[in-house]
Amino acid sequence: MTLPSDLPTPNGNAATARSRRDLLVAGHDGRMFTETIGRPLHRAQQTAQTYRAAADHAELDRCGAPDRVWLKGQSALCHRRARIAADEAALAAEQEQPGQATAWAALADRYATAARHLARPAPGRADEITNLRDAADALEALSATIPAQSAVPLSCIALFSVDSGRQALDNARRGTGPVLKHVNTIEVELLLFAAYAQGQAETGYHIAKQAVRALDRARKTAPEDQAEAMDPQALATAFELSEQALDAAEAAAPPAP
Repeated sequence: MTLPSDLPTPNGNAATARSRRDLLVAGHDGRMFTETIGRPLHRAQQTAQTYRAAADHAELDRCGAPDRVWLKGQSALCHRRARIAADEAALAAEQEQPGQATAWAALADRYATAARHLARPAPGRADEITNLRDAADALEALSATIPAQSAVPLSCIALFSVDSGRQALDNARRGTGPVLKHVNTIEVELLLFAAYAQGQAETGYHIAKQAVRALDRARKTAPEDQAEAMDPQALATAFELSEQALDAAEAAAPPAP
């Protein structure tokens, strides 16, 4: 698909962001979710580095230099990421989280700008190089537009919700509602916390990963369509580790604006 070079920044949809989470919880695929949006600013930095390296390869006419098909694909990729970020910005605004909303909106704008640069006509190799470097510049400008959350440059947006994790944990322990959904919700929040904590709060990161592994082990003690038959001892161990991880997440969470 070829995107126009004047494509605007997409409008966000909070309902789309919520449905993304609902599908995730139903399918207990938290790792996919954190790969998609768990470390968005770090991924933007990596993408900028990829475009700079591609421009260097093209300038030196090395084997594997990008072609127009690759550039079109990268433009579409940036546009998809802009749409995801815009959806997350809308959801954060709806939930009265202005810091997250601002960060996501800035990310959506930068990805949309990168997508436009990559979609510009490039009749020659020099034009392709210019477009790639402009796209990298757009993504690297995030460091100046994203509100600071820690001393770590381009740290993650703190997507995890301690309250959501605690509520799911309490419901699971009480047997209120489908236990599998609660287990999946806890795992999602802990995976998002682990993505945020990696490189910033290593103790919390390791506790969260231990809890996620324990939840996965507990889930595997019963067939997927018989979640109520999960081993009680395995669940108790997983819940205890999850509570410790949520305590660590609460301690590591950035202060509210």
